[in-house]
Amino acid sequence: MKLIRKKKNKSKTDSYSKTKQPTWKILIVDDDADIHAMTRLALDDFEFFGRKLQLFQAMSGIEAQEILAAETKIAVALIDVVMETDDAGLRLVEFIRNQLKNSSIRLIIRTGQPGMAPEKQVIEDYDINDYKDKTELTEGKLYTTIRLALKSYRDMITLKTNQKALTKILEIAPELYHPQSITQFFNGVLLQVIGLCNLGESSLISSVSDGIVVMANENQMMVQAGTGRFANPKKNPEVEKILKICSGRLLEEDCKKLLPPGTVLIPLNVQNKIIGLIYLENAQSLNETNQKLIHIMVNQCTSALENLQLYLDLKEANQKTSQLLNMAEQAREMATAANRAKTTFLAKMSHELRTPLNAIIGYSDLIQEDAADIGCEDILPDLEKIQIAGQQLLTIITDILDISKIEANKLELHLSEFELSRLIEEVRLTIQPILKGNQFNIESPCELGVIYADYNKLKQILLNLLSNATKFTDKGTITLTTIRSTVFPESIAQNQFNQLPLVTECKNSDWLYFKVTDNGVGIPSEQLKIIFEPFIQADDSSTRKFGGTGLGLPISQHFCQAMGGDISVDSTVGECSIFTVQLPARVVL
Repeated sequence: MKLIRKKKNKSKTDSYSKTKQPTWKILIVDDDADIHAMTRLALDDFEFFGRKLQLFQAMSGIEAQEILAAETKIAVALIDVVMETDDAGLRLVEFIRNQLKNSSIRLIIRTGQPGMAPEKQVIEDYDINDYKDKTELTEGKLYTTIRLALKSYRDMITLKTNQKALTKILEIAPELYHPQSITQFFNGVLLQVIGLCNLGESSLISSVSDGIVVMANENQMMVQAGTGRFANPKKNPEVEKILKICSGRLLEEDCKKLLPPGTVLIPLNVQNKIIGLIYLENAQSLNETNQKLIHIMVNQCTSALENLQLYLDLKEANQKTSQLLNMAEQAREMATAANRAKTTFLAKMSHELRTPLNAIIGYSDLIQEDAADIGCEDILPDLEKIQIAGQQLLTIITDILDISKIEANKLELHLSEFELSRLIEEVRLTIQPILKGNQFNIESPCELGVIYADYNKLKQILLNLLSNATKFTDKGTITLTTIRSTVFPESIAQNQFNQLPLVTECKNSDWLYFKVTDNGVGIPSEQLKIIFEPFIQADDSSTRKFGGTGLGLPISQHFCQAMGGDISVDSTVGECSIFTVQLPARVVL
């Protein structure tokens, strides 16, 4: 009967730890075969941090050089001094340190002839880590020496790996902050993390190739990037299981027992909140130091992610703003075109209306004269009403034509020199018939002299102000006060009008002030800012009560500003309104 020995079932964890753990490589350089045999026997069961030894043997310095050129990850070399030459071992030390530039390997001189290589001189002249006499290097001492050498080698490699890793982190940090898409960003993050894991010598950091990045999106986990066997996560049946594990981790559940052996979850924290996770496989050899390095890189990534998200949000806002600005510009252009069309239409219609209207006014005037001559006094009131209505309509059309010219920037000034007193008298005669029972006063406390301005536009300004005053005053008093002064308008306040210094001799540099005062209904303070806008009156209800187009004030203001002056207003509801016109005595275009 044949007996068959059953093989023990190895757990997946055991297979990982045994197949993935590398060996420590030790080089024995000695021309004595017995030394090789003794060393192998003494180190047969040696382990350091769960890793066994792999011994390489060289019978000469030349043979050792060949081995070192082929095997770059030898941790410790036990070197005899006297071999093919009296200093073959020391020449090998120089070869390792100077030619191979290998500062990591631990070099231990082991000699049976101390006199040929004095300890003090060798230690001072050569970069070695230990010096032993073969007679004192018993089995126990050899164990201690190799263990200390491996610990020193491991620490040296760890330090170099950490330096290389930190350098890599510093190098890639600026790249993470370059503007890119979210997909490109997470692909880059995953590749950089895996690249960091694969930096280590002697597999101090695992050989990781498979991983995914998952992010939380409204309490759902979504794959953002994948590599290795997760390069196409949609076709990988294990991804759903990994997403469930990540969801549990996100909810701060203990998911370690659900993780397959050799895997690790690295959280992506933004402002102390986990927003995603990096899942890596074949990472069973990651020690605490390795994981700290990876966390440093991940922190850089999350910081860059915040900046990237801010950049993308600003980019989106900028695009929306640009779209709104484009829409606003299109709307402005359409409004400008519509306003231009309106202005052109009003100008043409005004011209077309004025021709027949002038005929109506002219013929009504002739008929009125003929009716008076033939004694038809009974129709004279009707003819007078026709003429008054025609004059009012002509005034409205003239205002529309003026505002159209202003909006089209086609306002023209016809400057001339004239006596101001003559213009004031003409204004008085024109306004007299429409006073409607109001008392009209003219005050000029000083000599007015001459003015160089547009006669008709100044006359229209004063008539507009006086017409408004009569319209909103019932059986009250309206006063036109004219002052010539040397004071610049910006240096006075409205209530200091009566304190202006008067001039005794008119000069071209003087200023003229025209104040129209009434004791009518007044204007509310909230309406004072809009009364100079076209088609606006202080109260919409006043349009039906008092009539008018609301064009008189904006036209008057434009005329004043075109001649280098302005209009200001001060009013108290139920008491009075004061409009002040200021113009230079000599208008300069």
